[in-house]
Amino acid sequence: MADAAVGFVVEKLGNLLLQEAINLYGAKGKVEWLQRELRQMQCFLKDADAKKNNGGIVGESIKNWVTDMRDLSFEAEDIIDTFMYSKLRRQQPGCIGFIKRYMFIFVDLIHKHKGYVDVEGIKTKLHDLSQRRSLYGIANIGETIGTTISQNVIPILPQLPDDIDMVGFDDEKKKIVQELVNVNNANLSVISIVGMGGLGKTTLAKSNYNDHEVIISQQYTILEILKVILSEKSETSSENTIQTLSVKVFEKLKKGKYLVVLDDVWKADVWNELLKVFPDVNNGSRVIITTRFLNVAKIANLTIQPHELRLLNEKESKELFLRKVFPRQDIETCCSADLVEYVHQLVQRCGGLPLALVVLGGLVSTKQTKDGWRKVVVSMKRQFAEGGKRCLEILALSYNDLPYYLKSCFLYFGCFKEDEEIPTISLIRLWSVEGFLPTKNDKTIEEFGFDCLEELAQRCLIQVTKGEYDDSKYCRIYDLLRDMCISEAKENKFLEIFQNDTANCAKMANAARRLIIFNEIEILNYSKSKLRGLFYGHRNLGLSFRALKGQLGKFKLLRVLCLNTNHMSEFPTKIKSLIHLRYLYLEGFLFKEVPSWIGHLRNLRTFILSSHKLKKISDSLWTIGNLRHVKLPMLFWDDPPNMGNNVPKNLQTLKMIKAGSWIGNTLPKLTNLCKLSIHEVSNDHADTLSSSLQKLGHLASLYINGHEIPSDNIITAFQDQHCLKKLSLYGSLNRKQLPHNDVFPQQLVELYLKRSELEQDPMATLEKLPHLKYLELFHAYKGKQMICSATGFPQLLSLKICFLYDLKEWKIEEKAMSCLKSLWIVKCKWLKMIPEGLKNVPLDKLVLEGMYKEFMNRIKENTGEDWYKIQHVPNIYSSYYYVSFFNLV
Repeated sequence: MADAAVGFVVEKLGNLLLQEAINLYGAKGKVEWLQRELRQMQCFLKDADAKKNNGGIVGESIKNWVTDMRDLSFEAEDIIDTFMYSKLRRQQPGCIGFIKRYMFIFVDLIHKHKGYVDVEGIKTKLHDLSQRRSLYGIANIGETIGTTISQNVIPILPQLPDDIDMVGFDDEKKKIVQELVNVNNANLSVISIVGMGGLGKTTLAKSNYNDHEVIISQQYTILEILKVILSEKSETSSENTIQTLSVKVFEKLKKGKYLVVLDDVWKADVWNELLKVFPDVNNGSRVIITTRFLNVAKIANLTIQPHELRLLNEKESKELFLRKVFPRQDIETCCSADLVEYVHQLVQRCGGLPLALVVLGGLVSTKQTKDGWRKVVVSMKRQFAEGGKRCLEILALSYNDLPYYLKSCFLYFGCFKEDEEIPTISLIRLWSVEGFLPTKNDKTIEEFGFDCLEELAQRCLIQVTKGEYDDSKYCRIYDLLRDMCISEAKENKFLEIFQNDTANCAKMANAARRLIIFNEIEILNYSKSKLRGLFYGHRNLGLSFRALKGQLGKFKLLRVLCLNTNHMSEFPTKIKSLIHLRYLYLEGFLFKEVPSWIGHLRNLRTFILSSHKLKKISDSLWTIGNLRHVKLPMLFWDDPPNMGNNVPKNLQTLKMIKAGSWIGNTLPKLTNLCKLSIHEVSNDHADTLSSSLQKLGHLASLYINGHEIPSDNIITAFQDQHCLKKLSLYGSLNRKQLPHNDVFPQQLVELYLKRSELEQDPMATLEKLPHLKYLELFHAYKGKQMICSATGFPQLLSLKICFLYDLKEWKIEEKAMSCLKSLWIVKCKWLKMIPEGLKNVPLDKLVLEGMYKEFMNRIKENTGEDWYKIQHVPNIYSSYYYVSFFNLV
């Protein structure tokens, strides 16, 4: 009792001292003033940017002013965040926080005095900038967001090809095809495609080999290239040297005929090293390389002339340009007479460079009036430099035309590897925690984020694609656009890519707001502590943590931390001090426990963790009120969570959680959940799970794993809801037949049933789901016959039936699966033949794996008795092995 009284007196004294500090230095008032001024600075920057984009003349003086104002806004932001760091540190809960409140009283006084001095310095600089601003006519535009997304943007993401459209390369494509299939040449042949950036080398390569390609990025090492060819991207064994992997690759390729595509081979010595791993066994194997360097192409094959790509002529250029401006329209009639002259001028400026035509076409497609076209033409009046610089000029024009906030969204692509497929939802969450997405009353943050992606894709600055076997979305950026993106980002101190190079370190001047490290480094020589984002390693390459030791704790203002390390056995304790963190991604770790101090990260919104040995996560994680998205390791389900009463009610994503009493106590309170995956569900949870799921009106994606899943309870829980789009059930169902179609969620788009052990044909129920597009049955049905009725599965795009060991007969009636594009039949060993009705299904792709010899003989090309059923399918693949693609939430 006495100790408590003393503690109360000490706390009272501490509060008085802190209040005195505020009164003495006016810290709170100074910070509030600075926050107001920072908003004004950002408005000035947006206005200057808008003046530049609207055709205003931007001289060196204005550019210098903008640079100085940006630097000053960074400085102001640092002062505010530092003040908030000190405030948050004093608010830490528990005994440690209690002690810290008094240990740091006088340190805080010093910091507040320094903050006072810093703010006074900001005032002086701001006064100078304000005087200079009036000279340049840069007026305040007020507290507005800036340019908004155009109301005329097409509301659906454009279906872009894997790369820019094929125009003008038909002859080259025919020659390459002839070289690929030349039966008179059984030797290993290397086919080279040469040209400057943006000419369409990758496009041409992909058009000849568009499935299962091996794409090699310019920034990869030879070691990584060998891993990719072996499909061992995540391999981290120290035994994996170039020599050992070269032997593995050679032995793998020697076993059969192969086609390997190497995109953007950049040095002759790299090719000479790689050539050793491609065996020549006189079976007609081929290697295609693309390169910007003619000497590399000539070295690659002395007997075959390289395919040197030319610039497009005027007719071809106009065709490609109009395809992008008026998609899905007849290019002969799409352009009105009053725009013809503008088309001519714009096409001329591109100089026949395909990528420039595509990007400029994407820009013009957003201009709905003749005056909008005129402004683009006026802004391009000056002559461009030759070659790649001309393309970069045009790319920069499209970038400069972006609304202010969209520029930050676009520059963020520089944080990812070249050619990386980026999950769109992950990117939008990063944009959100960085504060790039303005608040819209009528839209959620994610909806507005997809609007931003849509506009970037509309302008052909990025690509947005959908997964072939599910409804997931990914985005990527052309390599030339990424070059421009990184150049702009560095100039604006938006990010810096750190290389293990002292000269490069000196050039960086430690000023960037985000630091990207993709290569192994010995030590991180980066002294500044103003970073907002740190990306260390990437999905395919974990780095040693040693370079961050002694450094991580310095970056106290970090909002985003993505670490991919090699087998680190302890949770990095320095993360504890990063109380501004909003996004924490940890992969490659082997620690067993997430400590209790994780609860100190009060601002954390996204927590993604991968650790194969994790056994315990502290309950303090669930006390973080700002949590939105939590994804835990797939093998973590030893203990169910103990969320208590203070649940993160804003939680939207909860993945890989073990079933327990929390399903009845806590799950009903998580009413904002959109994605949920639960493991080890059983019949014991049937009633509570059903009752809780009925309260989750926003749930769009659900994954359930268990030895015996109460399927009726789960499915009927969503009978009257309309949000659930994706359902995955992994385990034996407690009933051996599916519930009647009437109680199935009618909005389902994706359904995955694995090891369900159904005894009655599931197709009778599933084929009536009106919106179902993706269906996978994996060890799901034990019956001998399966029937797809006429008009059934009206929207189905992809179907996978795998390991249906007892299935003997499959009947597809006329007009069933009228939209099906992709079909996989895997290890259905007793299936006698391809269904007769498949001849009427408009398949693009058919994959047959692990089927018996008799089945395969019936579909032999031209000679098999069932060949007529599938001869219309353009892409047919068969093999005797299987890799699961079963989808999790």
